[in-house]
Amino acid sequence: MDLLQNQLVTISFDKSFLKKFYLTEKKRRFLIVCFDALRPDMVTPELMPNLSGFARNGVHCSHHRAVFPTETRVNQASLVTGCYPGLHGIVGNRFLDPVASPGRLFNTGDETELVEGDRRLKGKLVDVPVLGEILADRGLTLAALSSGTPGGARMLNHKAESLGGFRFAMHRPDASVPRDRIKAATDLLGPVPDHTVPSNEWLTYATDAYLHYIEPELRPDVCILWFCEPDNSFHYCGIGSEQNLNALRHADAQFGRILEWCETSDTGRSLQILTISDHGQITITGEAVDLTGGLKETGLSVGESLGNGADATLAVESAGGIYVRDSDPDLIQQIIGWLQQQPWCGPLFTRRGGETFSFAQAGLDHRRAPDIGLVLRSSDAVNEHGIQGSCRHDTGTYPVGGGLHGGLHAIELHSWMAISGDAFRTEYHSERPTGIVDILPTLLHILGFKVPDHVQGRILNELLREDAGISAPAISRKTYTADGTGNYGAKLSVSFVGSTFYLEKGWVC
Repeated sequence: MDLLQNQLVTISFDKSFLKKFYLTEKKRRFLIVCFDALRPDMVTPELMPNLSGFARNGVHCSHHRAVFPTETRVNQASLVTGCYPGLHGIVGNRFLDPVASPGRLFNTGDETELVEGDRRLKGKLVDVPVLGEILADRGLTLAALSSGTPGGARMLNHKAESLGGFRFAMHRPDASVPRDRIKAATDLLGPVPDHTVPSNEWLTYATDAYLHYIEPELRPDVCILWFCEPDNSFHYCGIGSEQNLNALRHADAQFGRILEWCETSDTGRSLQILTISDHGQITITGEAVDLTGGLKETGLSVGESLGNGADATLAVESAGGIYVRDSDPDLIQQIIGWLQQQPWCGPLFTRRGGETFSFAQAGLDHRRAPDIGLVLRSSDAVNEHGIQGSCRHDTGTYPVGGGLHGGLHAIELHSWMAISGDAFRTEYHSERPTGIVDILPTLLHILGFKVPDHVQGRILNELLREDAGISAPAISRKTYTADGTGNYGAKLSVSFVGSTFYLEKGWVC
């Protein structure tokens, strides 16, 4: 059988499927499948029958949240650390770190930069232990395969070289490890096909790699399988476009292949399957905001770094930050005053807060955080395909009408999670807030390990079969307010479950 054949499979769900999960081996294993940027409102029986059936028969967490900024590598770091960006240190897809990247912004999407940055930082690009390290210390293995950016693949298992782990970056097979395992996989499967948008061939290849190489040859204790769709087709084709819908159907079909294997294979009996997304997306509208030009009109100089006399450097798309020379409080105040007069300005953040929100309120208070966190304004407007959510932008990367993420719109923060396996309840719908920071502590708990004290996420006891009777911490909600210059005012809505918090929405009043 051709391993690269597109197999459109829809699984018929019944109780026998879940019963097979309950026939477990002593050691449970985990498969985390991420559909990059998947919006929960697009998981329907008509469009994604396998994933919607999976959620219906297992655990569906309908109040699942990303961390801010709602960017991929930020959330990947939260996935593998169980911490907010303020603790793990990956505060954006791009940020300033004078050691990791002297004289310019550090780009987490670049495999080479990540390697060099981690070397310069003596292994502390991520400030806390990551999943691969935690598992290796306990004699367990992590495998990661990503059809996303090379940097994203490394972020999932960035210490694989030293720990003997497996990391396959489809964008950079040459930078994947270990080399003999990667060669064996590509000898079996053939070379990675050319990348296209929608990225259907890549999803098929990634699924083939998991089913025909990772499972039979490696059988890792934890595997992270990262699908680059629907993110790519959202960005370049538009949310709800026919190309995007085709990508969603194809992603669902590939997940159906995995479920079919679980149903028919003895080795799948102990597998706990977590399906997630890292954030949502909304639609780009209007002309790009000329943030650089606007700041220059106020008399400030803007450069790619803060060297050579530049007053500010920018790392913004729909959200990001402004780094200010010497963190000068007068310059910061000047820029904030100007921003709050602009019709495209959304929520703002600084370290001290007051007329802005504080980074601490968003879990972003880290030495690498910008002097000013900026989110461009968003709305609930629908796009040409009738899909809700839009935002302003400062980018030429994606077309107007394409998708974007990074900000604080409720749809960007609302991400997907559904789970099945013998450790979890069945036919259970949870509306209790959960987040990507909760996955690592829950996984470790199921494996029988103590959760490290630094982990900020919580064990999702309410989802577990054995712990279902444990009283979960109470839910509370809070809305922060920032009143700035003139008529500017912003709000930030946050939910709490015990000490763990989940950002709900940020907006300008």
